[in-house]
Amino acid sequence: MPASARPQESTYLSESSPPRAASLNLVDTEDYLERIHLGKQVASEPPSYDLLSKLSVAHHLAVPFDTSALHVPLEAWAERDGRQLGVKEGPGVELGKANFDRIVKRRHGGFCYSQNPLFASLLRGFGFRVSEVPARVFMNRGKDPKEAGYAWSCNTHVALIVDWTDSNGRYLVDVGFGGGGPPYPIPLKDGETAASLSKSESFLLREEQMPVDKAHPIMHDPPAGWTLYRRIVPAGAIIEHHSDADSVPDSYWTPCIHFSLSTMTPEDTMMGNHFNCTHDRAGFTGVFVVSRLLKNGGRQTLCRGIPAIDEGAPEDGSAYAKLYSKDSIKGEEYGIEWIPYDVKAIGEVLVDKFGFTL
Repeated sequence: MPASARPQESTYLSESSPPRAASLNLVDTEDYLERIHLGKQVASEPPSYDLLSKLSVAHHLAVPFDTSALHVPLEAWAERDGRQLGVKEGPGVELGKANFDRIVKRRHGGFCYSQNPLFASLLRGFGFRVSEVPARVFMNRGKDPKEAGYAWSCNTHVALIVDWTDSNGRYLVDVGFGGGGPPYPIPLKDGETAASLSKSESFLLREEQMPVDKAHPIMHDPPAGWTLYRRIVPAGAIIEHHSDADSVPDSYWTPCIHFSLSTMTPEDTMMGNHFNCTHDRAGFTGVFVVSRLLKNGGRQTLCRGIPAIDEGAPEDGSAYAKLYSKDSIKGEEYGIEWIPYDVKAIGEVLVDKFGFTL
């Protein structure tokens, strides 16, 4: 739909019967643009690659990857006392209007099922056509599959395939992957590469069956589709241009996600979100993490639930969350602080470092 045809009232989550795609009205669009630090005048721009890139990068920089909704009820933050926080004590991610309010109004973040469908609703108001597609996540994050092997999640991720009138192609967009996601849209073409904000990584798309280890005991029919790869280089190494990433010595391609061009129904989204919020095998139910992309392509992260291996870690690591920054996946951590895992201390970090409204 053209920008002038935005709905009078927003639809915050797509519906199956009757079929209706989520799309934001002008007021909500302007609020969203303000949330990602873009001016209201952007709402009048027609769909284009430049606009899609601008919106994607702005969202990446402004909205953190965030699992706090799984572990902490919203009302708990209001106390701002020293009460110890727990795990899996939150309501999970409620989709629809509540998700819009949480991310846009309260300036929290979210994971893929909260961020990508919400971003899709923003894009549709500009006239972009968006297909929400299921994806599997490579579980050996950042590692060389030739050494670590291939390990994949079930379809626990959602990505976006975007085009528009006269776009001359489709693009992969993913604002909800967290650390290692592509900030710029990538043309949906086999062998296409794309830059990152950091010179220490780049991205590659391959149209292929999901790569698996030889003689895999279960995966006899790997799904067809597309694999997004991320180039990993040694600490301090530079990728001069994303099309020449292979030339960096001692570097390798690591998978990020594998997806198929199979549009998800709203019920698929609800089911995937429910799994990620509740199942013991889901990656987020045991980990409190909030992570934001920095302008240099690095990340600042607050994390509790991954075993501490630092020599300087407190003896009772479970009573603390780790705040740190890294400029690349192979880079050194810096700015390390151990934050007491309680309402007051964690709440202060979320407000001061990640811009939350609590």
